[in-house]
Amino acid sequence: MKRILLLILVVVLGIGMVVMGCGGAPAEEEEEEEEVPRTEIILDFATFWPATDFQPSIGEGNWMEVLSKRVLEETKGYKLKWVKTFSVSPSALLTGVKAGTYDVITSGPGYTAGVFPLWEGAEYPSNFPGKRNALIMSMAKKALWENFEPLRTEFLAQGIVPMYFWSVGPGWFLMTTGNGVKTLEDFAGKTIRVANPGSVATINALGATGLYCPMSAALEKFQQGLIEGILCPTDTPKGFGLGAYVREATYCPVSYDFVFMNVMNKDTWEGLPQEVKDIFTSTNAKWTEYNGKLRTWGEYDGLMYCRSSLGWNVTWFEYYLPTENPTEYQRWVDTLYPSLVNTWIGGNATRQALWNEYSKWYDYYNKTEPYSTWTHSYPTQPPVPTFP
Repeated sequence: MKRILLLILVVVLGIGMVVMGCGGAPAEEEEEEEEVPRTEIILDFATFWPATDFQPSIGEGNWMEVLSKRVLEETKGYKLKWVKTFSVSPSALLTGVKAGTYDVITSGPGYTAGVFPLWEGAEYPSNFPGKRNALIMSMAKKALWENFEPLRTEFLAQGIVPMYFWSVGPGWFLMTTGNGVKTLEDFAGKTIRVANPGSVATINALGATGLYCPMSAALEKFQQGLIEGILCPTDTPKGFGLGAYVREATYCPVSYDFVFMNVMNKDTWEGLPQEVKDIFTSTNAKWTEYNGKLRTWGEYDGLMYCRSSLGWNVTWFEYYLPTENPTEYQRWVDTLYPSLVNTWIGGNATRQALWNEYSKWYDYYNKTEPYSTWTHSYPTQPPVPTFP
């Protein structure tokens, strides 16, 4: 149809020129603008999450989609192509991104104990007042990263380039049938999976044994009968298949914190064209907040999955320790905070300064709009990323 219309137009113009006579100015022929060939930038992305989990499928999936769309719209010569790998062990992720096996990974500093010792401080038990959700906890970690130079120096020494950081929401003890924990005495003789050094200290202080392993290995530990439970947020029964084993859930917000990271291989980053780097940088600046909102939504979605699919109050039991037994909850708090973080600080001025900085930003976001009053959108669709 386009070609037919173009021929008609040429005929009409030709007739017009004849009518105008030889004295008329010649019409300039307008050439169609050809599409500029684009250089394809192929990026290998890997994560410890399974492909079906909401975090990589929605959170990082949207991140890659936004980047790809912006590169197409805002550059003339480039396009992105993503190659995705899921369910990779965190130790292999860090080794792989440093070696260039992967261009981009999502993992957590706490999954490789001792490599990022300062990040460990933001994962120790805390009893900060106010609301505890993944949005507020994520924004506090973003501010800590941006404002605490020793943290950045330590991290960048690993030769990787951070894209953004974000956080889980508050902790839950998800236990197998008959192994629910409602008092300190209930921890005796139990082995509970933990994610990071702060969680190891937490479980041991409460009287159980902490088994350190990545979330991707937790299902296997349940299958082997090596653990009675796990300390984590509530999205894991759905996202990692743990609903086949966990049946009793105890909410204990003081108990848990965890940092997630999205990082890029340094050579990959330095090889990107500057205009593509600029798109990454401006997108990354928004993604902590977006992932904080998404995780708050996703953790509640996981809880609703447990209620609906596992039989709420029939074969799935929830126990909100702070409200159902405040006196017992205070025993847990007194056991964990501030003794564990003080042990981690150990008189070290840098660690004390980090804890003070993290505490300051946690308090700030608990009291500052729009973060302090934000609520997730469940049961409607998960939050959608927006850009100016």
